[in-house]
Amino acid sequence: MRLFPMALLCLTIIYISSSALMAQVNIEGIVLDKEDYQPLSGAFIEVLPDSTKITSDIEGHFKVISLLDSCILRIRYLGYDDLQIPLFKGSSRIKVHLLRSNATLSEILVSASPLPYKSEVKGSNFRLNPQKLKQINPLGTEEALKMIPGVNIVGDMGLSNRPNISIRGSWGRRSKKVLLLEDGTAAAPAPYIAPGAYYNPVSDRITAVEVYKGAELLRYGPNNMYGAINYITALPPQKPQLRLKLMGGQRNYTTGLLSYGGTWNNLGALVEGVYKRFDGFTQNSSVEVLNLNAKIFSKLSENQSLYFKVSGQAEENQASLSSQTPFTFKVDPQQNPLDADQFTMRRYGVDVIHKLNLNKQLNITSKIYGSDFERDWWRQITNKIKASAVKNYVGDDIYHDRYQYLKNEDPDDEDYVIVGRLNDGHESTSDSRWAYTVSGIKETINYNWSAWGQKHEFESGLNIHRETFKDRFLVADNSRWSRNGTTTTDLWYRLLSFNVYTQNQFNFGTWTITPILRLEHINMFRQDLIAAADNPNLINTKEGREYNIYTQALPGISIEKKVKNGIVYSGVYQGMIAPSKVFGFLVEQDGIITNPLATQSINIRPELSWNKELGWRGQLIRDQLAGQFTYFHNTTRNFYAGGRNEVFTTLAKINVQGLEISLQKSLLRRGDHRLDLSLNASWMKSRVLSGQLEDRDLFSQVIHSNATKEEYIHKVNANREAFKIFVKSNDGEILLQKQELQIEDFPSISKSVLTFGEKSIENAEAPYTPRINTSVGIDYSHNSLSTGWLLHYVGSQYTEFHNFKQESSDGAIGQLPSYHTMDAYVRYHVLADHGMEMTLFLNGKNLTNRIYKASRLNRATSGIFPGGFRQLVLGLDVQF
Repeated sequence: MRLFPMALLCLTIIYISSSALMAQVNIEGIVLDKEDYQPLSGAFIEVLPDSTKITSDIEGHFKVISLLDSCILRIRYLGYDDLQIPLFKGSSRIKVHLLRSNATLSEILVSASPLPYKSEVKGSNFRLNPQKLKQINPLGTEEALKMIPGVNIVGDMGLSNRPNISIRGSWGRRSKKVLLLEDGTAAAPAPYIAPGAYYNPVSDRITAVEVYKGAELLRYGPNNMYGAINYITALPPQKPQLRLKLMGGQRNYTTGLLSYGGTWNNLGALVEGVYKRFDGFTQNSSVEVLNLNAKIFSKLSENQSLYFKVSGQAEENQASLSSQTPFTFKVDPQQNPLDADQFTMRRYGVDVIHKLNLNKQLNITSKIYGSDFERDWWRQITNKIKASAVKNYVGDDIYHDRYQYLKNEDPDDEDYVIVGRLNDGHESTSDSRWAYTVSGIKETINYNWSAWGQKHEFESGLNIHRETFKDRFLVADNSRWSRNGTTTTDLWYRLLSFNVYTQNQFNFGTWTITPILRLEHINMFRQDLIAAADNPNLINTKEGREYNIYTQALPGISIEKKVKNGIVYSGVYQGMIAPSKVFGFLVEQDGIITNPLATQSINIRPELSWNKELGWRGQLIRDQLAGQFTYFHNTTRNFYAGGRNEVFTTLAKINVQGLEISLQKSLLRRGDHRLDLSLNASWMKSRVLSGQLEDRDLFSQVIHSNATKEEYIHKVNANREAFKIFVKSNDGEILLQKQELQIEDFPSISKSVLTFGEKSIENAEAPYTPRINTSVGIDYSHNSLSTGWLLHYVGSQYTEFHNFKQESSDGAIGQLPSYHTMDAYVRYHVLADHGMEMTLFLNGKNLTNRIYKASRLNRATSGIFPGGFRQLVLGLDVQF
């Protein structure tokens, strides 16, 4: 009897082996896009007449075994024409090229290409493909974006719900100078008036990420000076599929994703829900997010298609603008005693796209979009006091409740702590209450024409875009838990934009030349509703509106030359940052900025830049070594808002130039063993060329250390002509004429104005522009098992235009030291019966647990934001 199980096992092995040997058709293949030859993941493959059904894997590969002498392979992929291939007896390897349907839309095309770029995008660009995102399994989108050359993450929150992204030296706070897109539509609550990223899609929804930096940016929208990030969300699968993804980790990290979708003939649909919860890396920083979304794509006929997407997101977050001082960072960087801060938001969005092919050369794409966003952000009003005085200031009850971690410390005279401000024994709070609506319609025409023996491509788009923004500020003095208060600010903004772009791709043999022109006409106003209500002579609702109306042309050109193993590309274009609520209602005269007087018209214009780049991309060794190299040179003018309460009263000119490198090398391809190496790096140098800066926090809010006082005095004495210094007097402020300052003069200084440029401050750098930013990854896979490591290094960086190296006592100013992180993952993929697929994975973030100073984004109101906390995540992804 003991021999029976062994005999049964042997018979099973013999049967399986003989079945493979008896197979008449044995095919291994890959499904590719016929236009760019990149692999397509999840293509639906049916073997006829025995109705075997499979899908291509994440790299586009598939395997077919049939006992028939011949069969037909039918391949389907949403957005592509169906293809049938006859197969005959024998074994072979094939490449299947699918042709994009005439009615397809770019919004439903997601390539599985391993290349770090998109070949069809003009100029420099970078792409994170679906496989890479599955491997790193990011907690938030910032974790994925840090791998991209030219991108610097200025961290202040763990899950990047409000990301702080800098591209090529842009000011990173809330990604205000980066164009964020979701499936090609602007994602910011109000892309012109208030471009801060207070909405960001949860990372679990993201299938791929694309970053554009060249002249092609002019196709997409405003804030096109530095770069655009396009989050591509999940598409309907090629066959009906139920998906469940569950994750859990330290600090009660919990994520659940449930979706169902599929493709039925010419209709693809997907419904998805994501729930995410996390206690946060620091105390009192928990977050809870719910996202629901659905999309439908229908090929209505051979010449037209329709796409519909709707989404909703709600969030509750204990988000705090206040964080650490150098003293509390050293004691315990996980502490946050401000337990009453609360951020709540909800956002709804909809996109409807229709494409009509009038003939083989001409098509028109119509897009209607809209979003509605509201947020409340209650933040405790804070004070900065000496660490030795905390207990006396807050009292015994509050101290024992929230500041016990300080009891064994022996602070010195320069150690400070951020605490809740008390008034008659009560802590107080304030609310920033914002509401936005965005709507628009866009018409795009594409025309393929021929001349001079070549085919050329014309494209033009017209967009009518409307935004409204309600900005209210409330104060409650009686309790930090209050959720209502006195309205102290009530501003109403409205913007209407008419914008059009036109480009033509001229093809001349191995050369491609694409000129592009974008025109923006903006009509916007601001209205102070409280001031209007206090006006006894008010006669209509339009009273007190302050208008800013302007038109801006943005030209550009891209040139490409096909060379052996790749493409050499170059481009020049003028980019802009639209005047927002921060600087959109000022008066500029001869470069000097002031607030408007009663008789003055607002005339502030966009920040503008000339951006140039030269690069190469391609495959040095086909399927083994691919990469992209770019040199860029951007010079910005009309630069006003440099940082929180850092403004150029005389508009600045800033240059950022650098090199970006992306390489992917296949180290091993032996049987089922694969080993790959990736390198993404950037080197940047920034310089303020001209302008006059006033730092309004430096002497009114920042608590200086002896080191920052001495450093400031040294800067002044080393370049006295570059500093206008004002001191307090009985008559207000007067200009200090003294040529050489002493440390004793510092307490009397009330304001200083810096002059940049020739014979002034000549070598100042832009904030948050590290010279070096590098990621190195190594990935290994064998059959169902894959694992990898990612090392990330960021060089030191200044945090304000004074370029302080020393750190203030409150952490508001000072250079951030360099830091590095190490991440790792392991994944195991299982194919079960009845087409079920299951993946088990473990991700380790910041494995060294070396806590670093990530930013001082809010400067005097917050101090230091820490980063680098270790986080382990275990998960299961099942597809039925």
